[in-house]
Amino acid sequence: LREIGIREPLYLTALRYAGVDITESIKPQHVESLMLDQASTQDPAAADTENGPKPLTNAARLQAWDISLPPTQPLELDNVLLEADSLGFYYDQDLTQRKVVNDISFKIYEGEAVSLVGRNGAGKSTLAKLICGFETPQQGKLLYDGRDMSGDSIRERAERIGYIMQNPNQMISLPMIFDEVALGLRVRGIEEEEVRARVEDTLRICGLHPFRNWPVSALSFGQKKRLTIASILVLRPKMIILDEPTAGQDFYHYTQIMEFLRQLNQEMGLSMLMITHDMHLMLEYTTRAIVIADSVKLADDTPANVLTDDNLIEASSLKRTSLYDLAIRCGLDDPRGFVQRFIYYDREVRAGD
Repeated sequence: LREIGIREPLYLTALRYAGVDITESIKPQHVESLMLDQASTQDPAAADTENGPKPLTNAARLQAWDISLPPTQPLELDNVLLEADSLGFYYDQDLTQRKVVNDISFKIYEGEAVSLVGRNGAGKSTLAKLICGFETPQQGKLLYDGRDMSGDSIRERAERIGYIMQNPNQMISLPMIFDEVALGLRVRGIEEEEVRARVEDTLRICGLHPFRNWPVSALSFGQKKRLTIASILVLRPKMIILDEPTAGQDFYHYTQIMEFLRQLNQEMGLSMLMITHDMHLMLEYTTRAIVIADSVKLADDTPANVLTDDNLIEASSLKRTSLYDLAIRCGLDDPRGFVQRFIYYDREVRAGD
């Protein structure tokens, strides 16, 4: 699947890690159809059951692998970067004054990657607009580094918190790559020598330096996405908000952009809030998920806990992870814990690639 640009289901990735040979004989098309009681063809004993030990089934292989996984370690985060305190908002034209954001509170720490999830219309985008100053809350407050942001302009907030739109073409305003990244600095009156140094440094970080004198029109969709990120990073914010960062991209380009974002998060300590419908992204690239439904916060927990809670999944129109279904089918003692252990293990593997 990966070879043709399609992401492999996580339940198959887990079976591979456990040493199961993924062949047509195990019926891998769906987690419900898997032949888990079948002996793995990779087990030498499977070829000779009379003279050797009883071969391990695919389920037993997963059980053994799960036992071998190290316990997960909670992240130790100390400094709160952004805090939302009882935020409430409704649009003036809404005569019923039904709140689009209803008494929502949360914290985002320095260097943390958080997903914001929920069905369309739940209030996710409005919440992002409140953080960026595009809208003003009628209730509650936002704190940045412990300081009330209510008096800050949109421009002042943009220097601390960047916002990356889903479609890069809606953000780009100049025809040349260098000028696009330099725009935010130039309108702030930064000396041209410093502008050049900061733009070139940012383009190197974003892998766009070889194209610095190219027209924007020569870039691919994914490169334009990086360009919009570069135009934000050059302002040196401590946090960015990304609206559907992988929308419209195949698995290859999905992986490229997400590994790039992971690098920014881990190496630069950049905090991230990702608005997404992609449950794989939520599991693989964020350590916490804030769940919004009908304008209220339903949960603030690890992605593994969110995507293994059937009541929460139904209330917020999410989808249960296939890892949980696999764990239940294989009779694992702690299915929810298995999901978390898999995610930590998989991150380590991908970080080493």
